[in-house]
Amino acid sequence: MALETTGDAAVLNAATRIAGNTRANVKGLWFFAVLWNVVSAPVLVYIPPELARQPLAALGFVFPIAGAGLIAWALVTTARSRRFGATWLDATRGPARPGSPWHAAVMARLPQPASGDGYTVSLKLTCLQRTISRSRDDSSERERILWREETEIDSSRIAFGGEQAAIPVRFDIPADALVTTAVGKGEGVLWVLTAEAALPGVNLKEDFDVPVRRTAGDDVKPAPPAIAATPAAIVSVDDLARSGITVQPAPGGMTFRYARMRNVPFAVGITAFTALWTGALWVQIYLGFPWFFPIVTGLFDLLLGVITLELWLGTTTVTAAAGELRVHHTLLGIGGTRVIAAADVASIELHIGMQTQGRYGTPYYDLRARLKSGRKRTLGSGVRNKRHAEWLAAQMRASVGLK
Repeated sequence: MALETTGDAAVLNAATRIAGNTRANVKGLWFFAVLWNVVSAPVLVYIPPELARQPLAALGFVFPIAGAGLIAWALVTTARSRRFGATWLDATRGPARPGSPWHAAVMARLPQPASGDGYTVSLKLTCLQRTISRSRDDSSERERILWREETEIDSSRIAFGGEQAAIPVRFDIPADALVTTAVGKGEGVLWVLTAEAALPGVNLKEDFDVPVRRTAGDDVKPAPPAIAATPAAIVSVDDLARSGITVQPAPGGMTFRYARMRNVPFAVGITAFTALWTGALWVQIYLGFPWFFPIVTGLFDLLLGVITLELWLGTTTVTAAAGELRVHHTLLGIGGTRVIAAADVASIELHIGMQTQGRYGTPYYDLRARLKSGRKRTLGSGVRNKRHAEWLAAQMRASVGLK
């Protein structure tokens, strides 16, 4: 992450009590859900008589179906807000700063588990780049994950008492972290802490906007070593095998095999999107659109098809040994091998390749060899677990003698 600063005093003003976003979003979500359903309701009256004459009119049912989904979402969010109360982030121990450990506590109305019946809270600290695309009549927002760290807190470590329970938060902020630049709902860099837990009834799912600032006089130092990993975070070869990555010894090094169909949920989502895109192409052809539109749509459809096949059927084998990296990739039995001399490699790093969108999205990590020439070569992609990706990168570095 590149070093940045911001002069916006409002952004840099560290809050010590940061309210959760769930309760604040309930009214807006209900307003949007009701408005959507009011606008789309006439579809249920006017579309059915048109189906016999024009079957494509059935596409109009997408709008009331989406409206039903919005109502369900609003109901769940309301139930979550009522169950966990006015959640907030206690940041009185100090603001989040690059190159320093950050301590805080999530305050929420959590159930105290009975003896031997605990649960786990997942905490994720994410740096996002928010962009807003504006057109004449509308605008759309996108939050892209730039960096994330996550940890799990067992309920035995939560302080229960009174109306609120305190979930301890501790993260090491990278020394070269981007600072907060997004003001309100505007564009820029923002940091978000999310807390999730599977509980009987409604699950905990809350997020907090965390200002990250760099003050005058701060020394830019590397972040201290991370806290000791919990047993659940320790990486084993069996853990990797369950995620579809096989690690085996090879003469003078190790072999890493990335199996097909390792990320089924993501592949299903891309497949569904590709099917919708293909449907749009068919509609353009059926309605006789000018040739330019089906050609452009068809080219994107072809690209989406290749990506879909790669997610379902692509395999990669990386052998790190004898002073070189050998990368063999195949798709539908077709592929080739690239050989990279270890002497040409400057570093082996992680890169977020694909991701589901937003602060609750999932990043998938690529392993990349950065060559001394400045070029990059992929050594495996789509690793869901960051700890797994870090372990793989460390093993590859050790196998070819890199620090």
